[in-house]
Amino acid sequence: MSSGKLSYSAIIKATIDAISIAARNFVKPERITIYYPYEKLEYGRARGWIGLLVEKCTSCMMCARICPANAIKMYVAPNGKRYPGIDYGRCIMCHFCIDVCPTEALFPTDIKELTWYDSKEMLYTPEMEREPPKIHQLHKPIKVAIKYAGGIPKKVKLA
Repeated sequence: MSSGKLSYSAIIKATIDAISIAARNFVKPERITIYYPYEKLEYGRARGWIGLLVEKCTSCMMCARICPANAIKMYVAPNGKRYPGIDYGRCIMCHFCIDVCPTEALFPTDIKELTWYDSKEMLYTPEMEREPPKIHQLHKPIKVAIKYAGGIPKKVKLA
């Protein structure tokens, strides 16, 4: 046997291992598919939608300056001050804007699942940032997480 090539016995063993894994998954499937909305994935430390308290904002624009994705645009309000609006099509949820805000006008929320029909809907003006988006839940979802056991992902139901 030359170096770098597998022996016939190693090839046969690898083939039998692959067939046994396929047979095991055929008999007892180990799916990690999330059946949304009946099941919801626990995101752990993932960050969510960003809220704005306009009355606390000083229009310092530090949030717009620090945003690495250039997702924050300042809008002029009727009172002449500028307030941040966020383009969630660009936002990478780094929350640097929240960290840098000296008055805590921007705040994090637990809202992590947002969907839009159109990319234009992803642009939130300061007025839209004031109120968190409405969450419509038709079913009480089961919380699940993906855990790795021995390098194999498994879906685990959480209490």
